[in-house]
Amino acid sequence: MLGLLIHFIASRSAKRFEQTTLTAEATQQQLLQTILERNKDTAYGKKYNFANIKTAEDYRQNVPLVSYNDIQPYIEPMCNGEPNQLVAEQPIMFAQTSGTTGKAKFIPFTPSCARAASSDMMRSWMYHAKLAHPGLYKGKIVSLVSPAIEGETECGLPFGATSGHIYKQMPSIVQKIYAVPYPVFEIEDYEAKYYALMRIALAEKVSLLATANPSSILKMCEKADEYAEILINDVKDGTLSNQFTIEPHIRQALEQKLKPDSKRAAQLKACYQQRNGHLLPGDYWPELALIGCWKGGTVGHYIEKFDAWFNPDGNAPVATRDWGFLSSEARCSVPLSDDGAAGPLALDVNYYEFVDADEVTQNPNDPSQWKYKTVTELEDGGEYYIFLTTTGGIYRYDINDVITVKGFYNQAPKIQFLRKGRGMTNITGEKLSVNQVIDGVQKASEASGVLAAHFKAEAASEQSRYLLRLEPVGHYPDTQLQAFLQAFDEALKSINIEYKGKRDSQRLAAPLLHVMRDGWYERARKDMVSEGKRMFQAKTELLSPIKAETAMIKPELLSVIELAE
Repeated sequence: MLGLLIHFIASRSAKRFEQTTLTAEATQQQLLQTILERNKDTAYGKKYNFANIKTAEDYRQNVPLVSYNDIQPYIEPMCNGEPNQLVAEQPIMFAQTSGTTGKAKFIPFTPSCARAASSDMMRSWMYHAKLAHPGLYKGKIVSLVSPAIEGETECGLPFGATSGHIYKQMPSIVQKIYAVPYPVFEIEDYEAKYYALMRIALAEKVSLLATANPSSILKMCEKADEYAEILINDVKDGTLSNQFTIEPHIRQALEQKLKPDSKRAAQLKACYQQRNGHLLPGDYWPELALIGCWKGGTVGHYIEKFDAWFNPDGNAPVATRDWGFLSSEARCSVPLSDDGAAGPLALDVNYYEFVDADEVTQNPNDPSQWKYKTVTELEDGGEYYIFLTTTGGIYRYDINDVITVKGFYNQAPKIQFLRKGRGMTNITGEKLSVNQVIDGVQKASEASGVLAAHFKAEAASEQSRYLLRLEPVGHYPDTQLQAFLQAFDEALKSINIEYKGKRDSQRLAAPLLHVMRDGWYERARKDMVSEGKRMFQAKTELLSPIKAETAMIKPELLSVIELAE
């Protein structure tokens, strides 16, 4: 009955979402005017004349394209409690994410943002998923989120993850269909968190597994297999193992909810024995109807590993549906099908502008020369940088993401994330910038005494790790080079909170150090010149995805240094 009620409520949201896709231009213009009208008396609104902006062209002419550094002078007073800086609404919290340098970014999260993220968009996703998968509500939902509160600003407003905030604030009737209580996500030790999550989830009948990052799902499966015997005994006895470090107040809250379940434990043990000492979700969650997670971009390769866990016998592939294009700044799309990774833009939630990716590549440093497009001017198959205006107080914000258009849903472009843009890589959500790599190498040199003549970092997505190519000044023993690599890893953790989170949760493996022969950089530069590049253009990128032509460079490689995990 609860599932039917939720589906009915979701159907009304889906109808509203559908209507916006039929009137794309009008919906976007109305939203832009609403945002400008609400915020015309803020410090930012007054500075850029929101009150007199009537058209999209007016908006482009009056309001500049910005990065986080541009709006930080308004964010800091907001963190101190000063009202009417970027947005008239009082923020509920700040979403914390990594900046391009060592200082974290704080993105305002307002009541309007919360309504948009948790109402029509999510409900529309659920509605269409239920139509395609009738068994979606036959069991419970297992979802993974980050903690809602990771600290407080000077005025006492919390900062943390919006996913955790939404999860924590769900109505009690909705919380009943979620298997894992929120306190699990506040466990600090990652091993203990994975254990506690799977201890609770293994005891349940699960029909939907939902979290943005597919690497988290794989890690969950791996840890359940690793701790299988402990988990089975705990399910049988109704206990929470003392082998894991769980905060006392969280342990007490969880233990009150646990009950012995010998029948379920026997089922799990039978699966474990049939698999010769392995425990797979394809066995203990046979009712699983759907996995919701990112399927495209730099994390898409993780999906290829799902069948080994969820369909080990090759009977029926697990159904997966993309979770949508979302970030700390905004949620932007709602995939309505299992096919591909694209979903129509949420046209009444954020205002969008786009620039052809090639145009930005050719002229990266002068946004005034770019030609901006609206949602009705995009072409199927085109690749674009996307710029956001939200109800949370960011205007014409350069998120540095490249998307592609995969057709249209009525008048709404169906977009898919392709990659991070200028000077960034992103294997599993860490969003590493070239500035952070430079800082990391400098700190590692200072800590280890290893001097770098030249270096380059490459994101090896298939290995879920970074590879740092280093041409040192002189020659060093392996122990000193390993100290350099250790210091580089620690420096990135201190600079980039999301890199630290992915390393601590084991979704990113430790980086590798490739020690290159003397003259490697200069030879590579000459090779580029011989291929037709001008001398001033022939400089090595300091950060990039790993390239096929550089994956095997044995003649230039002296040694490989790695860290013990």
